[in-house]
Amino acid sequence: MVKNLLHRGLADRRVSLLVYACGLAAYSIFIVAIWSSFKNTQIEQLWNSYPESLRKAFGASINLGTFDGFFTLEFLNQMWPLVLSVFSIGFASASLAGEVEKGTMEMLLAQPVARRTVVAARHLLYSLTLLALIATTLVPVIVGAPIVGGSISYTGLAALSLQAFLFFAAIGSYSFFFAAIFSSRSLAIFVSAGVLIFAYALDIMSKFNDFINHFHFLSLFNYYDPYRYLHDASFAWGDLAVLAGTIVISTAAAVLWFERRDIAV
Repeated sequence: MVKNLLHRGLADRRVSLLVYACGLAAYSIFIVAIWSSFKNTQIEQLWNSYPESLRKAFGASINLGTFDGFFTLEFLNQMWPLVLSVFSIGFASASLAGEVEKGTMEMLLAQPVARRTVVAARHLLYSLTLLALIATTLVPVIVGAPIVGGSISYTGLAALSLQAFLFFAAIGSYSFFFAAIFSSRSLAIFVSAGVLIFAYALDIMSKFNDFINHFHFLSLFNYYDPYRYLHDASFAWGDLAVLAGTIVISTAAAVLWFERRDIAV
């Protein structure tokens, strides 16, 4: 049954997944390709000349004169989280709340399949597609960096892949929880996006206010630092544990809530 659910889910989303994959790969290739035009310029001096507040917001510790720093600032710090967060929230909300809203969940549950199996299968499909999207982003870096003369640590790429998977899976997992609660896909998206926007705002404000910084641990973005992993391959095991814990707790809560709720529409 899980295999059938995976096949059906993949068939329903194959077009959107292809669009996401092609878009991420194309943007990654673009950033890699333009590095050759920037590597012999004074881009690091230009970056350091920007206001300190701006550099704090977008990554003051990043060395823009290196390939990994350039790729981080131009893609991994802003665009990548935006695209994969949209994907994660949209996927989760469509998997549960979307099908309840359309009435197809009732038909699915009329079959000899447990509710927890449905949630587990949808979450597994999400995890597999997330891994595929991370791969489509980083494979062009592996192939292209040597071509454009960029220095890259393959150990760092592996470390980044782990951190990125846990970070985005945490976003997807709490989105699954809200999708298990609500019968409206738009409401599930709204609440999940609201939580993420709050986390991002808290992350930015904590960099400028010492009092708010005391609450920085409440933001998922506190545990997302792609430059550290890509540049030094330095694992922050405590941060990874928080992300993994968020995944486990959110997924378990989604299963428990979905098993007890009324699916009738």
